[in-house]
Amino acid sequence: MRQIEELEEKERVANESIEGLMMDIAASEEEITRWKVAAEQEAAAGRAVEQEFVVQLSALKQELEEAKQSMLESEKKLTFKEETATAAMAARDAAEKSLKLADLRASRLRDRLEELTHQLEEFENREDSRGQNRPRYVCWPWQWLGLDYVGIRRPETEQQGSNEMELSEPLL
Repeated sequence: MRQIEELEEKERVANESIEGLMMDIAASEEEITRWKVAAEQEAAAGRAVEQEFVVQLSALKQELEEAKQSMLESEKKLTFKEETATAAMAARDAAEKSLKLADLRASRLRDRLEELTHQLEEFENREDSRGQNRPRYVCWPWQWLGLDYVGIRRPETEQQGSNEMELSEPLL
C-alpha cells in the first residue's frame, strides 16, 4: 500500500510537474507568438522604410541627373560666352588696329594734302608773278569735245548758271 501511495504521490507530483511544464510550454508558445508577431511587424516596418528609402534614392538619382544636365548646359553656356568674349576681344583688337591704320593714313593724306596745297600756292604765286592769263581749270569732258574751256571770260549770265560739280580740279 505504501508503495502504491508513493507511486500515487509520484504520479501526482509528476502530474503537477507536467501541468507546470504544460503551462510553461503554453506561456512560451504565447511569448513565441508575440515575438513572431512583433518580428513580422518590424519586418513590415523595415520593408516600408526600405521602400521609402528606395523612393528617396530614386528621387535623389533623378535630381542628380537633372543637376548634371543643368551643369552641362551651364558649361556649354559658359563656353559659348567665353568664345563670344574671345571673338569680341579679337574684333575689338582688329577695330583698334583698323582705326590706327585709318588714323595713320588720314595723317599721311593730310600731310600730302598740305604739301599739295603748298605746291599749288607756290604754283599760283609763280603764275601770278608771270602775269599769264591762261585757263587753269579745264572742264575735262568739254575739252575732249573741243568745246568751251573754263577760265575764258564768259558773260555774267552764263557764269552764274554753270554747275560747280561739272568742274574738276587736278590735285596732282
